[in-house]
Amino acid sequence: MTLHDAAFLQGGFNPRGSITFTLVGPDGTTVVDTEMVLVNGNGLYSTPTGFTPSGPYGAGTYQWNATYSGDANNNAASDIDDPTEQVTVIACYCRGTLILTPAGEVPVEELAIGDRIVALAGEERPIRWIGYRAYDGRFIAGNRQVLPICVTADAIASGVPARDLYLSPEHSLWIDGVLVQAKHLVNGATIVQADGIDRVEYFHVELDEHDVIFADGAAAETFVDCDNRLMFANGAEYARLYPSEDRARWQFCAERLEWDSDELTDIRAALAWRAAALGHDLDPDPDLHLIVDGEIIRPEAANGRRHRFTVPAGAGEIEIASFSSVPTEIEPASRDVRRLGVPVERIVLHDADMQLEIGHGSEALSNGFHAAEPGHRWTDGRGRLSAALLAPFAGPLTLDLCLAPNALHYRPPSHLRSAA
Repeated sequence: MTLHDAAFLQGGFNPRGSITFTLVGPDGTTVVDTEMVLVNGNGLYSTPTGFTPSGPYGAGTYQWNATYSGDANNNAASDIDDPTEQVTVIACYCRGTLILTPAGEVPVEELAIGDRIVALAGEERPIRWIGYRAYDGRFIAGNRQVLPICVTADAIASGVPARDLYLSPEHSLWIDGVLVQAKHLVNGATIVQADGIDRVEYFHVELDEHDVIFADGAAAETFVDCDNRLMFANGAEYARLYPSEDRARWQFCAERLEWDSDELTDIRAALAWRAAALGHDLDPDPDLHLIVDGEIIRPEAANGRRHRFTVPAGAGEIEIASFSSVPTEIEPASRDVRRLGVPVERIVLHDADMQLEIGHGSEALSNGFHAAEPGHRWTDGRGRLSAALLAPFAGPLTLDLCLAPNALHYRPPSHLRSAA
């Protein structure tokens, strides 16, 4: 999951110069990312690469700042410590998660400081603190840093987890002796992230040391202080409870794998194999069709990579619709996190009197399309053609859609997403 920022420059006189974006980490002082874009007039400017939390920088609240350099005709300007430019990355358990205690499994929200829980090695450990935070779904819609991830029953092994386990994206599971964040395990089948939710409540359990406990039958981490305690609604209470706190921070009980780790690829491959064994098959057919003014239109002919559709007279906006996949959820070694539909090589609109060809590099292919690549441009599963392209045609027309060769596979619709 990558954190991005954008700044809107307005009111300048033919502004030039640059905008520098800086991202301050959860400790409130360390700059973890710096990016610069050149300015060429008023408008919206965004971070070119963004920052992916990993390693020593994981869960917590990050602060984006932006500074415009100014030029001969325009003064410098900045937007520093704006609360609306904060991004919180969460690592927690959802309400209802059952934590193993000496007396059996107990919902995480019913635990209290001093209660004892069972750690990975089998010993009983007292709870030092429990963090809590809740979100209204309206405010986290589409926020992949916060929306919960569901590890479905048996996704890791038989009985692991014992039931669907809901975690925040940054929360680590203990697999093959290492810690792996849930966000790195999403495969679109047995481990999925919710697209939306009405409300989510997160809890995190802290012991005297970072450790692994059992949540819904799966081994998962406890809270580790990475200068991120204040992301919880009750974060300030910790200092009152432990005014002489002197424990070291950033102390993990095991190695936590990075996104580019070969060992992570092996774990993801094992989970993909298990998903297939559980019946989560992949299909090379994208179920390509058009949606014209809300009506589905299937191809009347398909010849290899060329698909022909008849569009009725008076049609408005056309959507090139299909299944979609995130390559990294399908292929364990991939790190491509884009949601891809079909690779469009060119589109030809024609009737008896005229023909309009739209190449993959055309600026008309923008809404629902990714950036053009050599020979093609991917849709995101719902590529849109504007009504302006159809305006020259008085009656019904034919749309020929030519796709580029590709090896992408797709999940059946019932496996695409899970909502908590």
